[in-house]
Amino acid sequence: MASISEWYAGKNVLITGATGFMGKVLVEKLLRSCPEVNALYILVRPKAGQSMSERVQDMMKSKLFDRVREDNPEFHQKIIPISSELTQPGLAISPEDVQTLSSCIDIVFHCAATIRFDEPLKHALQLNVIATQQLLSLAQQMKHLQAFIHISTAYANCNRRHIDEVIYPPPVEPKKLIDSLE
Repeated sequence: MASISEWYAGKNVLITGATGFMGKVLVEKLLRSCPEVNALYILVRPKAGQSMSERVQDMMKSKLFDRVREDNPEFHQKIIPISSELTQPGLAISPEDVQTLSSCIDIVFHCAATIRFDEPLKHALQLNVIATQQLLSLAQQMKHLQAFIHISTAYANCNRRHIDEVIYPPPVEPKKLIDSLE
């Protein structure tokens, strides 16, 4: 069995939510622990008056990346930002970028979500459910996809004493919930 670092060697990884708390940690960990990873494609949107590239530059300047920066000052060349807005149809990814992602991505980490519990339901549903469905549709087009990992803090089965590694039935079918908000 290959080590984790060996398994990621030469792989192209797509990460949503890379500028968020969990996403930044994942990006840093992959760059530090898997130095032979080929590229990290990250979906980024403009936010709070910052462009996509400004957000990525700010992220890479953070203290979190100090060790990666020491080991590999050129680490930023492995990070490829892709303009996206997860609440828009098709995730607002350009046709050219869809083609690029479809042809080269090996692994998807879906970390993007709203974790605000006071978020309007319609917006939370768009980001946490509909965007996930659209990302899964994009993943189905990926010719080299080996893994799709969905990271979620929204639902942790906190009403259960023991949590098994099974998929529990949803309290409401997602389609019914989406239809009710339309």
